[in-house]
Amino acid sequence: MLPLAANAGSREQSYERAMVEKVGLENQANVQGGQLIETYEVRFLSGPFKNQVKNISADVNSNPYGLKPTVGDKVVIFVQADFSTHTEHFFLEGFDRRMAVLWLVILFVLTLVLLSGWQGVKVAFSIGISIVLIGTVLIPLFLRGVNPVPVAIILGGVFVLISTGLSIGWNKRTYVTAIGTMGGALVAFIISWIFSSWMHLNGLSSEEDRLFFGNNPNLNPRGILFAGIIIGSVGVVEDVAVSIVSGVSEVKRHKPNASFKELFSSGMTVGRDHMGALANTLVFAYVGGSLSSLLLYQQFKSSWLKFINFDTVVDEILRSLAGTIGLIFTVPITALLAAWALRHDKGLAKTHFHKH
Repeated sequence: MLPLAANAGSREQSYERAMVEKVGLENQANVQGGQLIETYEVRFLSGPFKNQVKNISADVNSNPYGLKPTVGDKVVIFVQADFSTHTEHFFLEGFDRRMAVLWLVILFVLTLVLLSGWQGVKVAFSIGISIVLIGTVLIPLFLRGVNPVPVAIILGGVFVLISTGLSIGWNKRTYVTAIGTMGGALVAFIISWIFSSWMHLNGLSSEEDRLFFGNNPNLNPRGILFAGIIIGSVGVVEDVAVSIVSGVSEVKRHKPNASFKELFSSGMTVGRDHMGALANTLVFAYVGGSLSSLLLYQQFKSSWLKFINFDTVVDEILRSLAGTIGLIFTVPITALLAAWALRHDKGLAKTHFHKH
């Protein structure tokens, strides 16, 4: 966050949009012998200063994120009131990226619709519902101090039912997929719960975590850690569960007299074939999200002892391996459920099960 300064009447703190109209550099003398100051002329686009132009400045050395806005860039500014001096202080939080995010979402939806047709529309709709539930149910409940683990388990099951149900309808195969998915996610939770205690993890692996939970002492950081593992596992685990139920249903459709053993064997075959690629996907996803942590290895002069015991590294190891173990257990759980539930399903000869 880049500190800026300007005077104004006393107001509540807020985040506002602004456009940079001029950028300059100047040297100012101080007791340390001088400092390089970056000056901005910005026009506010929202809030109480809308359409007003402010000349604000900042010490270049106090810019930890390397922000270098140029003329015409839209930025986000944090406005904080100083009630003791009746002034306003401004902090450059970053660039206003809303339009880029919006167009990326539009491109994503268009790609789904153009390549998958009506199925893509249903997938996009299910993702939208999941995002709404996260924003209106999951996060508010977490912030109220509700135990995150049961909330994550229940909403994880709801996410699977919505996505699978919109794809094939709410039927026996959908319920098998949801139960198999949540079975794998629960295994991931149990593994993470056991090993987080053994590893002495408390959910405070980063500076941001410590700052947030320090300001919210009523929240449970370990519970949030477990909830994140559950929700993160559901998305990947669901894919292998859908594949298994699809494979079992196709065997049943083409061979109506297939035995429980044959159906279970077909489900295990599909699951094993799918499992390797998805296990790599899960591990690589966590690695890709924590590359900066992996680079700490060099910072600690190649000391594996220090690196392997660093909080953020151990946290990512737990997330990736617990999620992968949950994925592995999803295969037999879903294969058993699918074989048991679909062996007497007479309607499969006339229906198809489509992956989404």
